[in-house]
Amino acid sequence: MSERIPLRRRIRALFLAPVLRAIAWLVGLLPWSFVQRCGRLFGHLGWRVGRRERLRTLDHLALALPELSTAERHELAHANFLHQGINLAECLAMLSMSSERIEELIEVEGWERVEAARNAGQPVMIITGHCGNWELLAALANIRGLGMEVVARTLDEGQLNQLLLRLRSRFGTRTIERSSPGAARQLLQVLRDGRALGMLIDQDTRVAGVWVPFFGHPAYTPVGAAKIALKRQAAVFPSFIERLPNGHHRLRFHAAFDLPPDPTQATALMTRAIEHHIRRCPEQWVWMHRRWRRQPATADGSS
Repeated sequence: MSERIPLRRRIRALFLAPVLRAIAWLVGLLPWSFVQRCGRLFGHLGWRVGRRERLRTLDHLALALPELSTAERHELAHANFLHQGINLAECLAMLSMSSERIEELIEVEGWERVEAARNAGQPVMIITGHCGNWELLAALANIRGLGMEVVARTLDEGQLNQLLLRLRSRFGTRTIERSSPGAARQLLQVLRDGRALGMLIDQDTRVAGVWVPFFGHPAYTPVGAAKIALKRQAAVFPSFIERLPNGHHRLRFHAAFDLPPDPTQATALMTRAIEHHIRRCPEQWVWMHRRWRRQPATADGSS
């Protein structure tokens, strides 16, 4: 039997999608700097009304970055909410943006590495996390012809899920929904066909995973990316996007991993790269996500 969605969430979903579509139309008319100002307002609002997410963010910062003072954690948490609000505004604006405009907003480093792997006929996998504006990362990669498909969870709210799929497909990004029948087969087929696969492995999700260190604590991490990469001998590029002080973005495609043959060790290597990037710009990661909700002694998610 499928899980029943609570009434509060169903009501929220009913009204939220039309509201977001209206906001998308509005921000689509605004200059980029004004889009980001709107996003900061969204972030301020989320900080004030999202008590549960605010407390969770502060708890996770205390766990991962204990060297920070209480005041520093509050400042970082507030900056994180502003960042996520800007992410939302930018993604809504992307629904009406041109590919040319996307390219103008993103500085790209290391793209020649990806092109060299493709020219050599090697399958390509992009590994990243929920850092910066990851939807912009996918858009830029496919604007440049990578043909990347991404793996994502299907949102419970159908209209919101359709809005997100529309955003990705606008720039040629096809989504393989993790819960769909034959998803694992589709992932392998993407690489067999010479296309690229984009995977975010920085969340505790209900898929096959392994325990690897993340900010000094065990974190249950999807192992599928490592298994697929090793099976298909893919070139796996750690790739991250970050928002710059001038409102633009920088996207770096780092050198491909030299993956160890063990999937757990390979997953740990990928996770270290994600942690390294988060430490560079900690305000641009999803600290409200329950990354350490399961621990080895409570792998079922119980406390």
